[in-house]
Amino acid sequence: MKPMFSAEYATCCSVLSVFGVIFLGIMGFLFQLPAESLTDTFNDPKDPAAVAEACFTATMFYAFMVLFCGCQSWLHKREQRAQIQLQ
Repeated sequence: MKPMFSAEYATCCSVLSVFGVIFLGIMGFLFQLPAESLTDTFNDPKDPAAVAEACFTATMFYAFMVLFCGCQSWLHKREQRAQIQLQ
């Protein structure tokens, strides 16, 4: 199986997705509490539980992207090793 994206793109996507998982997981947890600084001001969502659920859904998407881009990076490493062995 050949990689779909370049090694640089896969690595960049993996790093950004890890930060997305961390950030959105924390935001979902804080909205689930509900944290006073996020839910008790003028322009806040009416239903913090729904916002927390949306954050956790986005966290799952980013976790999938970590796995997908990690597999792309692994395929690049495997392809490079195969080329070295053939030479």
